[in-house]
Amino acid sequence: MKLNKILCPIDFSEYSEKAVSYAKELAKTFNSKLYIMHVIYEPAEFTGFYVPHISFDKIKTEIKSGAQKLMDDFISKNLKDFSNYEVIVTLGDPAEEIVKFSDEKEIDLIVIGSQGKKGLEKVVFGSTAEKVVKRANCPVMCIKPSRE
Repeated sequence: MKLNKILCPIDFSEYSEKAVSYAKELAKTFNSKLYIMHVIYEPAEFTGFYVPHISFDKIKTEIKSGAQKLMDDFISKNLKDFSNYEVIVTLGDPAEEIVKFSDEKEIDLIVIGSQGKKGLEKVVFGSTAEKVVKRANCPVMCIKPSRE
């Protein structure tokens, strides 16, 4: 089994920190390149509305800039002892963007944190990790929250 490229999508949560820890150790073990990706959820249904005095392009730019700052902080905290990585911050539907990126880059493994949503919360918000598992063309390792 070769793991030349590992993708670890994050949302800056504690679950992401745990997933990055696993992904980093796998990347070290297999001498892999690690891709750390954050997808800013972009609800397409709002882009057709006219709202005076508000520029959606400006808002997107500011949101992406803020996410990049969070990413920089996340990387400095979680990858200080690792250098073979690339950072991606993009907009879109998280599951779709993760799968699309993994296909384009021919990713060998996706390591993703799962928040362990259940019941109504899962029905309402869905699960990005679950969607990625179902749609990805490569193996997906889900890192679940610890049992307390």
